[in-house]
Amino acid sequence: MNLHKPIQQTTAVIVSIFMSLSVFSEPVGMPDNRQIYSYIEDIVGFGSRHTGSQAMKNTTNYISGKFSEFGLENVDILKGNSQQWRIENWSLSFGNETIPSFYMRHTFYNGTTGSFSTPEKGLNADIVYVGNSKDLSGMDVKGKIVVADIVLGDIDTELLQDVSSFVYDPENSIKGIEKLNPFTPNNYPYNMASAIEGGAVGFIGILSNYFDSNRFYNEDISYFISEDYHFDIPGLWLSKRDGDTLKALIQRSPGTQAKIVMKGLVEEVEYRTVVGHLKGQTDDILMVQSHHDSGFFGAVEDASGVAEVLALAKYFSQQPQSQRNKSMMFVTMDTHFTDYAAHEDLATKVILENNLNVLANVTVEHIAREVEITDGQATLSGEVEPRLFITSPSLLNMTARAVKSHQYDRSMVIPTAVFADDYGLPTDVGVIQLLTDIPVVSLISVPAYLYDMADTLDKVAFDELQPTALLLADLLESMHHSPVDTFQKDKLLEQ
Repeated sequence: MNLHKPIQQTTAVIVSIFMSLSVFSEPVGMPDNRQIYSYIEDIVGFGSRHTGSQAMKNTTNYISGKFSEFGLENVDILKGNSQQWRIENWSLSFGNETIPSFYMRHTFYNGTTGSFSTPEKGLNADIVYVGNSKDLSGMDVKGKIVVADIVLGDIDTELLQDVSSFVYDPENSIKGIEKLNPFTPNNYPYNMASAIEGGAVGFIGILSNYFDSNRFYNEDISYFISEDYHFDIPGLWLSKRDGDTLKALIQRSPGTQAKIVMKGLVEEVEYRTVVGHLKGQTDDILMVQSHHDSGFFGAVEDASGVAEVLALAKYFSQQPQSQRNKSMMFVTMDTHFTDYAAHEDLATKVILENNLNVLANVTVEHIAREVEITDGQATLSGEVEPRLFITSPSLLNMTARAVKSHQYDRSMVIPTAVFADDYGLPTDVGVIQLLTDIPVVSLISVPAYLYDMADTLDKVAFDELQPTALLLADLLESMHHSPVDTFQKDKLLEQ
């Protein structure tokens, strides 16, 4: 008879009960929802956080000040060069009609720094509507301004659940819902590249299935065409409503020319990466990351992610060093909306050149409220936006346990290999992970308004701020107490 077995079983039950109770207790020093939200308010208050801007400097000074206030060590703002595409003025007219528009970022660019501009009296040319075709070969677009319906893709939530290693959705609220995908190419940018190949001189993209807005602050996705491809003609976005107006004008007044005015600059600017450290019992490092740049207000993208980094930094800084089995590095970066130069430099010049033994990177982005789009109108659904934990294989079980124990609703834990391509993961950690193979847990949600001026404070999922910090703190605590061989390199390009 094994006399120890009943004792072991009893001990296991007690430990299990203690762990379940500890989930619902508030750890000493963890900021509450209101405090975390105040970080977001402060950051949003600095204005549009473009790389190289004064708002960016104010933001990074604020973050580094908080790191120092919390007691982090070796707090620094790392600086380097990034290329910023910046617009000065733009407009679109058809005959005597002015059509409301917004600039399509990273267009009118030939790969070099310097100014770009249409002629003094604007670019005047015939205009042609091509529908939503992806391939314009065979169409006569030479010397013309092309007008195309841009159809943003959908996020297949059922497929995401099928490829997840763990799903926590007790109300079954995310199964089969339709989600607009403003991030992944669909017919755009291929139709623009095809227009350029056919000799077009301008490109107008109508956001045909977006909500009623033209303020779409797109990232540069020219690399989907080829690695060194550039959209060297001017491009503008139109809302569906204004696009319908333009299409009606074209049909009513054939032969009327359109005019594009666009003037701007591609320049070298200074990026700023904020780094702070907490020494542990070993030199093994757990990294916590987000990005602080934005297109507009950027309340969700990504003041909310930065606020979570600040909350975690404050929480762990109040623990004595003896309780941190591993050291920690807290990082926020810009260049998410330029060229990811800060991310690349952090990977190569900080982590690799200094042989830092970063065991894992926990990246957090977008604590977001969900919107539903109906007839061009975006309304809050009352739900939190579904959450993805894009996770390296060695950390899948640990992440799933944290999600389940914290009852973190509408969540999917998905292996990194599902999303990996030649350019890495489609999150802020992508470049760093690709260059270092550090295993990651990348928490992200993808609301439709993320690149839009509509990303305002009301879109932040206020009630999810501390619960998110608690879950990530629990996950990091598990990593602190895990042996080093738990953390296996995640070589995505070899998968």
